[in-house]
Amino acid sequence: MVRVLTCLVALAFTAPAFAQLDEEDPAAGPGASDPGPADTGDPAADPLGPEAAATAEPVDTTDPENSGRIDDEQALAEDESDVDPDQRSATDPFEEEHTQYFFLGIFYRHTWTPKFLISLFTDEQTPADNPAAGLELTIRKDNFEIVASLWYQAYFVNGPFRGNGDTIGETEFIDSELKAAFIGAAFLWSTMFTDWIGLEYGLDIGIGGVWGDLHRNEAYESTAPGSVGGWAACAGPGNPVGGDRCDVTGGNYGVEPSWIDGGSRPLVYARLAPHLAIRIKPIHQLVFRIDGGFDLFSGFFVGGAAAFGF
Repeated sequence: MVRVLTCLVALAFTAPAFAQLDEEDPAAGPGASDPGPADTGDPAADPLGPEAAATAEPVDTTDPENSGRIDDEQALAEDESDVDPDQRSATDPFEEEHTQYFFLGIFYRHTWTPKFLISLFTDEQTPADNPAAGLELTIRKDNFEIVASLWYQAYFVNGPFRGNGDTIGETEFIDSELKAAFIGAAFLWSTMFTDWIGLEYGLDIGIGGVWGDLHRNEAYESTAPGSVGGWAACAGPGNPVGGDRCDVTGGNYGVEPSWIDGGSRPLVYARLAPHLAIRIKPIHQLVFRIDGGFDLFSGFFVGGAAAFGF
């Protein structure tokens, strides 16, 4: 009996310790004492509630814009930057790298020779402004183009001239009816701001054959109708009688001989002109150009061109 009582007392003291060890047993894992609600697969048992489970949508991993792998705007930008050339519109002004393009067109320019330029060589001068027009063929590649051209240029002027250091009695009245046919080329580089507009800069060169008459006559001071700048042309030696500077014994009267005949009328003329332009290409097949520059032999020029691509 005593032995039985001893065992019962020992069991009474050790039972709480075994219960505490059972609660702290690491093998049971966190929360073993409180297993919580069982995952039965029932949407109602979802911790977020049945409404969240009902509205959740599966993620489409095949859609780069909605998969979460890259930002939507980034995906759109990448799609736009990788345009297949075959998908471009037939009128898209875009030009491929390392590809030649050809354009055939027409152009017009107007040239001004102001008095301050002529005064570098004369004491009396008359300004001039003249038209030019022609055809051009353009070969373009990688923002550089060669423009071969054929054009007509007028060199008309009518008024008094006197060379540096000449006496007032050596003033002449010049009436030029000269014209020239040129062949030449322009070498132009481009800085394109967009596919359809840019700035061009380069150099024009050319050479032309000259024809037409150059009239040289002695001049006298006059305010009569037909005079220019207070000067008029003598009709001949001593004519008019009142023309005190119409030499009777010498001077120039009539058409000037050409270089071949010992005169001063030119047979050829040159062109050397720094060139600046705005290039406008609204569609793939059409190009416009607004031109400006300075011809070292003629003066300032402005104009424009239109060309068709083929």
